[in-house]
Amino acid sequence: MATGSGKTRTIIALIDILLRAKRAQRILLLADRRELVRQAIGAIREHLPNESVGRLEAGELAPGARIHVATYPSMMQVYQQFSVAHYDLIIADESHRSIYNRYQAIFDRFDALQLGLTATPTDFIDHNTFQLFGCEDGVPTFNYSLEQAVADGYLVAHRVLQSQTSFQVRGIHGSQLPHVAELQVREQLAEQGIDIEELDFAGTDLEKTVTNIGTNQTLVREFMEKCRKDVLGLPHKAIIFAVSHAHAKRLYESFNALYPDYQRRGMAEIIDSHMERAELTLDDFKHRDMPRVAISVDMLDTGIDVPPIQTLMLAKPVYSRVKFWQMIGRGTRLYEDPLTGDRKKDFLIIDCWNNFDYFQLNPEGEPDHPSEPLPVRLFRLRLERRALQVARRLDDQRIIADLRAQLARLPQDNINIQSHLDELRRLQHTWPDPDAASDRHLSQTIAPLMRYDWTDALVEIQFRVLAERLTCAWLATRDDEVARLAERARESIANLAGTVREVAAVAQQRAWVRSPGFWTHLDLERLQTLQDTFAPLMRFRQSQRPAIIELDLPDQISTRRWIIYGPAGEGAFADGYRERVEAGVRRLAETQPALIKLQRGDTPDGENLAALTRALNQSDLFVTEEVLRELYEQPAANLADFMRHILELRHLPSWDERIRAAFEQFIQDHGGLSASQINFLRAIRAAVLMHAKLTRDQLNRLPLARADRVEALFKPAEIDEILDFANRLVDAA
Repeated sequence: MATGSGKTRTIIALIDILLRAKRAQRILLLADRRELVRQAIGAIREHLPNESVGRLEAGELAPGARIHVATYPSMMQVYQQFSVAHYDLIIADESHRSIYNRYQAIFDRFDALQLGLTATPTDFIDHNTFQLFGCEDGVPTFNYSLEQAVADGYLVAHRVLQSQTSFQVRGIHGSQLPHVAELQVREQLAEQGIDIEELDFAGTDLEKTVTNIGTNQTLVREFMEKCRKDVLGLPHKAIIFAVSHAHAKRLYESFNALYPDYQRRGMAEIIDSHMERAELTLDDFKHRDMPRVAISVDMLDTGIDVPPIQTLMLAKPVYSRVKFWQMIGRGTRLYEDPLTGDRKKDFLIIDCWNNFDYFQLNPEGEPDHPSEPLPVRLFRLRLERRALQVARRLDDQRIIADLRAQLARLPQDNINIQSHLDELRRLQHTWPDPDAASDRHLSQTIAPLMRYDWTDALVEIQFRVLAERLTCAWLATRDDEVARLAERARESIANLAGTVREVAAVAQQRAWVRSPGFWTHLDLERLQTLQDTFAPLMRFRQSQRPAIIELDLPDQISTRRWIIYGPAGEGAFADGYRERVEAGVRRLAETQPALIKLQRGDTPDGENLAALTRALNQSDLFVTEEVLRELYEQPAANLADFMRHILELRHLPSWDERIRAAFEQFIQDHGGLSASQINFLRAIRAAVLMHAKLTRDQLNRLPLARADRVEALFKPAEIDEILDFANRLVDAA
């Protein structure tokens, strides 16, 4: 089963079934690392809180526990102390590993059911592993692939950015260095007693026989520029896979040298077995805001479940297909940001060593659609506001002060800021007059630097952005936009926790802003006061509670579908009438020739069907073929079809089943669709199930269009084909 699709949850369900069915009394779950043992114990306690679970470690046998969890090495120390019949089920997690060689003694010892699980694709698993679990070579008992899990919406796909430095591609050769670099390197080598002519390394020698600070710093800068970022411009959770612990330390030192402002807050940390606090740091990486970036060697390659991960950097060559797919699995989990509600649609892999080429894979590339961090957005809105104020001959000194305050917060020791320091100092003394050239330069060159300013809290910046948008809309006399943004501002202020001292201190201003009078005669001073007063208080904003009253009262169904079935207008609720019809058919099953033939698999003739029609069309039911078509919502079925369905000889698909089958067939007929295209088609399927006819305009509105416009997913002719297909199904209904 693909990583993230529920292996642990599946085995817990199986454990529960076997224990309750008395088919198993004691169960052993094996994992290959202590962290995976901890994860498994936590999951078992969550889903089976009443079961006793114990950890076998350091020779401890966990007496009394029905479920034992252990690493393979820990179990090897104690397995001979248990009887052959001690366990009824042994579960091997990550069973792609060579357990048949190194740890097979455990499986040979016990007379028990054996279950192996792995996320590795079946083509890459050793045939001995299949043999150990009694499977035909290459054919597991059950297979749920990564591609299927992505198509079904349980996992997200990956995009790949292949990125290599010059030295990785060409190597480091003394005879090929530029003259300036040669002089610099000659001095460095002289201190180590090495002649520059001896400098002859291939790219693959990096971090094995030679290391270069500049290469590691280039990789770190590439990561920081290309990684997936949140609305503040900070990296989302990410893993950088290093060659060795020494390489991980050098990458960590590169973060310290290039981004000391980030590192003071603990953004990047090394997590591997050489670190004393590795497990505690891993817990912080999984559950806390910092660290955002884990630099790892082997420890995070498999089994670690961190759904927020949105970037992986392969800073090492990977030669094992098993390990390669396990590493990719670290980013596939679904995730929704609790602060913004944004859902992870896919994740990025920065491949620095052509690993995808090595395994002859052709991944989908990373599109060029960088998001605009909120601090950058705020700076650009203030530039826009200043231009509007100057155009209306309003004083602009306050807005210039706000722009300078943003610039002053930029970390001067950040590598990306240092090349702009002279200009930033000039702007603190002299701000350019507004014109197209200077505004464009400030927006395109200076504004992007704001992504390195994350002094203020997210909720405060969000409100300042809202306030600046509101001010720009007011200056540009866009009344509809002003009304819409004003409502959002009032809602945010209304949700502030009034019992907090800081909020209570501005109760009078809060009441004024929430009254119509504040908005009737807006001016620049009021809008500035709105931002200055309430933006710092947004950290006290409460989640809006749904306006719902909870009751516990008895209720009953009051309306059902009504069927008219008799010549004199006799009718009944569909559910009750269907039960009576099906009971009547079953009573006739042993006496009517047509029904007897159907049960034998024969086809009844016209005379048999006529006799059956007369028997069904009695005064109490008046069953006819037309009534059955309406009752079962099957306009194309005939009398024999309905009889086979009632006698459970052949299933008549429901409307929902027919629509789902039609869409699945449509997807199969149009092979090669991406996961985004398939998800869009399934959203259309949901609309068809609601009997909704669609137009091209509706395809670009919620709930259909969430991330991509339909034109970005399909060609015009394909869109026409999809609309025609969907609306024909609705017409048929």
